[in-house]
Amino acid sequence: MGRSVAWRDARVMSSAVSESEAGQKACRPFDGVLFSLVFGLVVLGLVAIFSASFPKAMKSLSDGLRGDSFRYLRLQATYALIGFAAMYVLGRTRPEEIRRWSFTAFAIAFVLAGLTLTGLSIVRCSHGSCRWLQLGIVRIQPSEFAKLALIVYVACKLAEGRLNAANFRTVGVKVVAATVALCGLLFVQKDQGMIILILVIVLCMAYLGHLRGRYLAILTIGALAAAAVGIVWEEYRTKRVLAFLNPLKYRTESGWQILTMKTAIARGGIAGVGLGRCPEKFEYLPEPHTDGIFCVICSEMGLLGGLAVLILLAAVISRVFHIAVRARDDAGYFMVSGIAIMLAAQALINVGVATHLLPITGLTLPFVSYGGSSLVTCLAAIGVVMSVHRFNPPNRQGR
Repeated sequence: MGRSVAWRDARVMSSAVSESEAGQKACRPFDGVLFSLVFGLVVLGLVAIFSASFPKAMKSLSDGLRGDSFRYLRLQATYALIGFAAMYVLGRTRPEEIRRWSFTAFAIAFVLAGLTLTGLSIVRCSHGSCRWLQLGIVRIQPSEFAKLALIVYVACKLAEGRLNAANFRTVGVKVVAATVALCGLLFVQKDQGMIILILVIVLCMAYLGHLRGRYLAILTIGALAAAAVGIVWEEYRTKRVLAFLNPLKYRTESGWQILTMKTAIARGGIAGVGLGRCPEKFEYLPEPHTDGIFCVICSEMGLLGGLAVLILLAAVISRVFHIAVRARDDAGYFMVSGIAIMLAAQALINVGVATHLLPITGLTLPFVSYGGSSLVTCLAAIGVVMSVHRFNPPNRQGR
């Protein structure tokens, strides 16, 4: 009898050890292909940022100090290190833990974004909008982090059940409430570009969550109506749309930026005018290192350089979708798909603005444009993707 009990206990212990070893084996290494693509984009972005920003960086600062041509490059490199650290930490965190903290992360980012409306001494404004917080030597844009937190939160809700009438109270209301709350805050911040991006992301995720028919139509019409109200609400946005339709007519106002961006791209031709030689970035092109970075790349590296950036971005997005469809559960699928949609939509909007396919709006080119909060958010998002990839069962063939 004692020997039988001892044998059974040994079997139980052996089974537990086997399950533990299986769990450890199921933890894959980081996706080397995705990391290499992202790293290449970041490096290319650092080169482009230095070339686009040194004319502005060399100008004297407001405190009278002499300008430094490497200022923006040094800052972006620092943010890149922070972003890669965030990617590493999130990549080693299990998806279950990320989901558990999703609402808390969204609430914290939302509160920080709300602080930009308080007029405190830490609030920083630019071009008539107050969207940044100065925390010591670091300046952050909380809405960037709120965007990623919202994606993870919406993914968690969608994983609880389909977006339909049966789950309206438990899923639909929470998704709509979180989205409307963040978009309302961004509306007060006058961040129309971010509102449009978030609405596109949530609507696409809702479609993946099996929202169909009249519900999807109602939400889409509501999103378009909200965008239209935002354009009409502020006169400068109306002027931007009119300039988009006829830039020559408004060439001394909002149309000037459109014409300058088109001129910079056309100047590059096939091979470009050479690194550092884009003339528009010296005086004429507004924000060449942020919103206009793609124009500078096309001007200095030509069509070949612009295509290289687009191909790298497309490869990153394709790889993220590849990981999404092989996620082991719905939560991982929705999280990674939402991140892929975010990167694709943001890239399309930025490039669409640069090539006069969309009205002017202030959104960065993922991994490439200058902007610490944007870069850290994009790299942290890749960390979430790495987490879903690493803790995926290795024998899974697809959804």
